[in-house]
Amino acid sequence: MILVAADLRAVAGCIHLVDMAVRRSTGTLGASGAQVYYFTMFKEIKQFDRVDFSTSIPFRITDHNYGDHVANNVFVEYLHEGRVQLLEAFGYTEKNVAGVALIMSELHVKYTKQAFYPGVFELELSVTNLRPTRFDIFYRGYDRAGDLLLLAKTEMAGLDTKTGKPIRLPDAFACRFREQE
Repeated sequence: MILVAADLRAVAGCIHLVDMAVRRSTGTLGASGAQVYYFTMFKEIKQFDRVDFSTSIPFRITDHNYGDHVANNVFVEYLHEGRVQLLEAFGYTEKNVAGVALIMSELHVKYTKQAFYPGVFELELSVTNLRPTRFDIFYRGYDRAGDLLLLAKTEMAGLDTKTGKPIRLPDAFACRFREQE
């Protein structure tokens, strides 16, 4: 499931649906299962000690929204740009990771502070949690002063473009990052 919402009511509704699904599947009582899941996930991202790639992306004046700050949906574009640059740094593209295409199957973003033009988005990326057909990328984004702007996670899946079904990740790709875990 890909979740991107600029409207806070839509985000709250999506979180409620995820929360209900988690509660049903885990039988969680008391604190919401989704709240525990997200708290744990974002804590793990914040504390992750390895950085596989970092990049700087300048804010554009056209990235501002009616609230006169960089719009939340634009940060999703920055995550995509960072992911493309990460793959390029290792000789891959999203359409060709040693013969396998990638598709994003999950996106989770926690915004921690507003950003403004002029400025630069400093983005750190880490490839982790490699599985046979999927892996995660952790993102930490900062402004030039070092203030945390966001934490994010994407789950990427190998995709057979002919069938549209998941496909095993190439061993060369998996080994490159598994050695670092």
